Amino acid sequence: MVSGARPSPHVIFQPASTVSESATRLVLYLLPLVLALLLCAGLVARLRAGFDRERALARLDQLTGVPNVRAFYELATVEIERARRYQHPFTVAFIDLDEFKLVNGHLGRTAGDAVLRTVARTISAVTRASDVVARVGGDEFVVLFPETGTAPARLAIEKVRQAVSGIVPAHGWRLSASIGVATYLVAPESVDVLVGTADQLMSAAKRSGKNAVSHETQNEAVGVR
Repeated sequence: MVSGARPSPHVIFQPASTVSESATRLVLYLLPLVLALLLCAGLVARLRAGFDRERALARLDQLTGVPNVRAFYELATVEIERARRYQHPFTVAFIDLDEFKLVNGHLGRTAGDAVLRTVARTISAVTRASDVVARVGGDEFVVLFPETGTAPARLAIEKVRQAVSGIVPAHGWRLSASIGVATYLVAPESVDVLVGTADQLMSAAKRSGKNAVSHETQNEAVGVR
């Protein structure tokens, strides 16, 4: 050995078979863990999908398939907050079918349910995708029109009124509705105020002879109407 030289390190080579066996053991050890993780991930995804589905169903009216009163309050709350932030007008319509009890009385409950489904489909067909059509009572519906001022609201509501009047529950019998409409230039304090105002206007429309619309613009300056 040369003076000052370091001894060469010994390099140990493992046979290929030994390395392969070690890798196999590692794979066999990790495989159950990987499968368990995949199983858990799939289970969580299914549970989440089921929860989302149940949550969506809880916000739909089971008879007509449109949003129910709970969903409407949630969506209207969002619209009120958005209107406050961006200072956009919006409109809500409260729709009450005229003498709907006669439909159930003369044609039966099954026929009445079919009429309600037809009303929901009809209103949805003549409103925008961004509008919210909801059933909030037996024969009561509300429609939320985001970013809709007085003039556009009048046109939209007249389309709704005419569409509902075109529904024929039985030969020689046409449906009609009394509609209360409130257009807000400044967002109201709450959804309760919003719905209450439209409901009062609906009652005024019904007192005027039914198949009518009572429309008011809230927060409007004097002389603007």
